[in-house]
Amino acid sequence: MTTEEEMDDIIKCIVLPLLIDLVDKWEYFPLATPLKHLHESQFQDLRDMITIDHVEVKQRLRATNVKMVKKEKFSPSLDYTIYVRGGVENVGFMKGHIKSIMSQSLGKYVARLDWSKFKNY
Repeated sequence: MTTEEEMDDIIKCIVLPLLIDLVDKWEYFPLATPLKHLHESQFQDLRDMITIDHVEVKQRLRATNVKMVKKEKFSPSLDYTIYVRGGVENVGFMKGHIKSIMSQSLGKYVARLDWSKFKNY
């Protein structure tokens, strides 16, 4: 059975790679995105912060012997099989819920950036 801390890490392990992909896409056309106020150099800072957190989360999960396998299917949810210390759990997250977590996480990362470099519109 997963603990609450492990479930938080599992959600972060799902969300952070999605955030990295999103930031990569938004870097090429920043004026049409919510990150249009960022300076060009801040996209790399944002990616670095997210990558560091993702590596730390993966290391914590590995230390507690938790493994995740994504179930590839077309559905309104993201489904995973989680192997926890010899047990198996099936977990599903609605895509809308994951998007809201992504939005909150992105806001926290942007808040940690240097505000003096932001563009004024």
